[in-house]
Amino acid sequence: MISKVLEVHKEGRFTRFIISYDGKKPKAGQFVALVFPSEKEIPLGVADYREGELEIYVDSSQLASWIESRERVTIEGPFGRPLLLGNIMGITTRELHHDVLYPLREARRSGYDVSLKCLDGCEVNFPKKERDRWDVIIASLPKGRIREVPPKTLIYVRWVKMNCMNGACGVCNVNGYLACVEGPFIEVEKVVDQG
Repeated sequence: MISKVLEVHKEGRFTRFIISYDGKKPKAGQFVALVFPSEKEIPLGVADYREGELEIYVDSSQLASWIESRERVTIEGPFGRPLLLGNIMGITTRELHHDVLYPLREARRSGYDVSLKCLDGCEVNFPKKERDRWDVIIASLPKGRIREVPPKTLIYVRWVKMNCMNGACGVCNVNGYLACVEGPFIEVEKVVDQG
């Protein structure tokens, strides 16, 4: 789908884009792909969706410059397995907070309690709710820190390469799980090597 680049915002080492989007509304936890026709597709997490608009973050300055230089880009999706929403807590870092924004925002819009635990001081407007138990815990952390999350946490596997976005090529295989189909949020126990 041809989409228009509506807004560009530099935020630290990331660039946040608002892009027109007339496709199927992504569900919390799904992702989209930026398409380079006849070349490749690059998976991008959804930070938010408002009627007809996607919010995405890009951490590659080269890719951000490429998008910024275009009036229109091609976006496909949504891809991946949606999350089941409930009372949800996100765990992240300042650099990766955007990976958990859309599920938290969608849960809050649906009337659930949400909380964001930022391990290094994010500047994101989410209340720090306390609960004895969360229905869902999601996280986006550097690969070296994923053992720090509670059991059953759904971890965003952002370090995994994805090519075809439908599992056919198998390049996104993580311990027998296809990140582009069964993710991008996968239970941490399935991602962490046992041993």
